[in-house]
Amino acid sequence: MMGSMIIECLHWLTLAVGTFFAYIYFRDLGDVTQALMHVERKNMMRAIRQEPRLITAALGGTGVAALLHVWSDAGVDWVFYSLACANVVMVGFVWGWLHIGLRNQQDHATFYSIEEADHWVRPEESVIVIDHQGEARAHPDYHIKRPHLAGTPEGLAGENVIMTYCCMTHLGHAYKPEIDHKKLDLEVLAQHGNNLIMKDMTTGEPIQQVYGTRECDGRYSDKKMQEWPTYRMTYRGFKRAFPEGKVFLNKIPQFTRNPFLWLVDNIVEQVFLWGTIPHDRTEKLLFNTMDVEDSRLRRKEYVWGFNVGRDCVAYTESFIRDNGNLINTEVGGRDIVVAYDAQMESIGVYYNTSGQAASSIDFWGNLNGDENPQNRLPRVETVKAGLYWCVWVNYFSDTDLNRVGASAADSMSPTASRQSASCTAG
Repeated sequence: MMGSMIIECLHWLTLAVGTFFAYIYFRDLGDVTQALMHVERKNMMRAIRQEPRLITAALGGTGVAALLHVWSDAGVDWVFYSLACANVVMVGFVWGWLHIGLRNQQDHATFYSIEEADHWVRPEESVIVIDHQGEARAHPDYHIKRPHLAGTPEGLAGENVIMTYCCMTHLGHAYKPEIDHKKLDLEVLAQHGNNLIMKDMTTGEPIQQVYGTRECDGRYSDKKMQEWPTYRMTYRGFKRAFPEGKVFLNKIPQFTRNPFLWLVDNIVEQVFLWGTIPHDRTEKLLFNTMDVEDSRLRRKEYVWGFNVGRDCVAYTESFIRDNGNLINTEVGGRDIVVAYDAQMESIGVYYNTSGQAASSIDFWGNLNGDENPQNRLPRVETVKAGLYWCVWVNYFSDTDLNRVGASAADSMSPTASRQSASCTAG
C-alpha cells in the first residue's frame, strides 16, 4: 500500500516537473508566444543559456511519469495523456522551429550568379550588400529572412564574414563571427525588443544582433564581433556596381530530394509571409516588447543609424535627398559624409579621412572627383542600413536624428529643427 502511494506521488511529481519545464521552454523561446503573453528579457536570457537542461527536464520528467504510468498504472489516463502530449508538442514545436525551420547557414549558404538570380529577384527589390577586394554579395530580404544567418567556409575574399538578419527589425548586418580571435558557432534562438538574439554555442551565451556583443560582456564591451560595412541598394543598382557579384538565394529543396525539409520549409515560409508582410507595411508591432517610444518619426520609418563610440545618429533617406544628397557632419569626433547615390540607389556613410569637406562623393567613396582608389573614403562599419526607427531608438535611445554639423545643437536646419527633440531614456 505504502509503495503504491509512493509510486503515485512520484508519477504526479515527475509529470508536474515535466509540464512546468516544457511550459517555461515554450513560453520563453517559443517566439510566437510573445504575441500572446509578456516574456521577460531576463527569463529569455536564462532559457537561452539553459536550453539543453530545460529540454532534459521537460522530456525527462514526462518520460519517467510515462514509465510509472505504464508500469504501475499510476495517475489518471486522460490527465496523463493530455499533459504528456502537450509537453511533447511544446518542446517539439520550439526545438523544431528553431533548429530545423530556422536552421542557419553560417557556413553553407549558397550564392548564385546574377544570371540565375534574375529569375528570383525583382530589379527594384532592396538587397543588403557586403563587399571586399572586388568580391560582393547581395542578400534579398525575402531570401535571408528564413535562415537569419548566411555565410560560407571560405568567407568573403578570404575574410570570415557572415550576414545576420532580423525581419522584426528589417535589419541585415554583417559581422566577423569571432571574439578574441575565436570563431563563434552561432544559432538563431529568439528575439526580444523586436531584434534577433543569437546564441554562441561554444559558450552558451546570448548575442543581441544590433550590438554584436555577448550578453555577459555588455553592450560597450571590447569583446565583440567585428562589424563589417553593410549597406542597402536596389538589385538593379547592385548589378550596375557589381556585374560579377553573387546573390544569396534560399531555395526550398525539391520534394523528391527531401520531402521532410520541403514540407518544413514551406510551412515556415507561409508563417513568415503571414507575419512579416503586415509587420512591415503597418505601424503595429507583431511583438510588443519595446521599452522606448519616440515620436520624432513614424514607428516603422526606415533609418540609417550608426554610432562612433557612444555618439549615435540616424538619418532618413528623405532628409538626405532634401539636403542635396550630401551631408557633412561629425560623429564621435570623426568627420563623416552621408550621401545618396542616385545611380546605384543607395545611401552611403563614410569616414572623411581627407581633411577637406565633401562637395561630391560617389558610391565607391571617391571624394570631390578624385578617382584614385588609394584615396577612397572607407565606409562606416557600424551603419545599420534601413532598419525601423522604433527598433533603432529602442537600442540607441540617446540617438540624434538627421544631424548636420558637429552636434545636435548645430543641426538646426528647418527640417532638422523639427526633428531634434530629446529622446526618451531607455
